[in-house]
Amino acid sequence: MNTKKTDPRVIRTRQLLRQALIDLLEERDLEHISVQDIADRATIKRATFYLHFEDKQAFVVRYMDEILAELRQNIIVSSDDPDDFDFLSGEPHPSFVRLFHHISERFNIYHALLVRNRLPYFAAGVLQIIHEFIAEGIDYAEPDDRNLTAAREVAIKYVESAFLEVIIWWIGNMMPYSEEDMAGQLMRLSIRGPYRQIPDRRSPMS
Repeated sequence: MNTKKTDPRVIRTRQLLRQALIDLLEERDLEHISVQDIADRATIKRATFYLHFEDKQAFVVRYMDEILAELRQNIIVSSDDPDDFDFLSGEPHPSFVRLFHHISERFNIYHALLVRNRLPYFAAGVLQIIHEFIAEGIDYAEPDDRNLTAAREVAIKYVESAFLEVIIWWIGNMMPYSEEDMAGQLMRLSIRGPYRQIPDRRSPMS
């Protein structure tokens, strides 16, 4: 087993670089940020940056991959989650709450990468994780295609796309609802749609 620990100086330098990137992304678009800008904001030498990363693209992709890995890990169904969860109860599944809690704890990062700069690589990564999350949830809640109102692949695509856009809206509006409230609202929308009961309204033209 490899027990070698990363030098604390390396950890600190990378933390400074990550924070510098997020701060700069709140001020300007990624293409207008240089390695020198990042190094200056992190208060390190440009040469030090290149000791850790090949170039800006490698650094940004590495950082985004780390955040995406954290997101995936946070929403994995835990052994502590109930096996007999009632998806029709209107209450959010714990994994839904963890999704929003993870984002809330890293608000500045998600705001910089999804709102101030909607970086395609990061948005696609988040969408892929949500896809897996939703697909697993729908398969668990209703394994019988005959009980779905649309083809399974269409239902999954519909829900995952809505999830991403609602998450971006939530972040962009400074999280106006709590993590638990957002988790509950999205879960109810995913399972029941926007109506408490089917509207019984005739068209004005009828």
